[in-house]
Amino acid sequence: MANLFVSNFTNVTNTFPSNHSTTVEGEMRNIPREVSYVIAIIINTIACPFTVLLNALVIMAVKRRPRLQTNSNIFLACLATTDVLTGLVAQPLFITWKCFYLLHMETRVLDASQNLSMRAFAVCSYLHLMLVTCERLIAIKFTVHYEYIVTKQNMKLSVMAIWAFTLILTAVGLMTETVITAARLFAAVTVTLCVLFIAISYVILYRETRRHEEKIKVQQLPQEEVERIVKESKALRTSVLITSAVTLSFLPAGLTVLVVSIFKIPDVMYVVAPFVRTFVMLNSLLNPLIYCLRQREMRKFVFKLPCQPVEPLNV
Repeated sequence: MANLFVSNFTNVTNTFPSNHSTTVEGEMRNIPREVSYVIAIIINTIACPFTVLLNALVIMAVKRRPRLQTNSNIFLACLATTDVLTGLVAQPLFITWKCFYLLHMETRVLDASQNLSMRAFAVCSYLHLMLVTCERLIAIKFTVHYEYIVTKQNMKLSVMAIWAFTLILTAVGLMTETVITAARLFAAVTVTLCVLFIAISYVILYRETRRHEEKIKVQQLPQEEVERIVKESKALRTSVLITSAVTLSFLPAGLTVLVVSIFKIPDVMYVVAPFVRTFVMLNSLLNPLIYCLRQREMRKFVFKLPCQPVEPLNV
């Protein structure tokens, strides 16, 4: 669905004129569009370095801190890699594209490149979210088989498969228009299946988590088992927050496409599209903040929080 929204934005925004209208009426119509571009450029220019820095620190935290090297955190670090690339590629391309437009320069190549990068990272993000959800599903629903299924080797293969799939879609995006359209449709179907899988998995996980909580209340479980259930539930809540944040970031895109399609007002798309794209890309800045909010060890590493000194007791 995310990829479908971005594809629809591509189709609409590709109708932008290559140069500004010479009439006064045309120039007046362009003012809201240009203002929206300037605001979007400023927001992305400010957010871009923080997106790269915070996600890079998350990756370093998982790599350097043994306590953070859980399987769920490793998958989140892989998602952070996609967010780093959003800050390194998608946001700079967007800024350059809109600056070129404001300067009345050719923007077709930048337009196509930015759309291609957004589609690729949208698909990659949802596939990583599917891995995060799948890991939680196995950990909570199939606890006995977890260590045999979620191995380091299987994790590496799954992440490599995601990136291979993303690179193939990106390469196909450089081919003929017919092939590109087929690739967009295939990517949209892939993301839709990911969303369905994630939604169904969270329904199962919610019911299973509730069952575990009732079990803790009714039965006298060993302390180790209680701690494990609590830890798994906390990791599940973190993944739910991440998935919700990504989904909500694409919601304005879907609503805008729907409104424009129904009421046939493409001028609204011209003004709103930069903000919608910006909102999607800002999700890459929000994700590391959620990681830090949910995990104290991560927060201490990313923000370099000093340890509180212990004052001696006065006797």
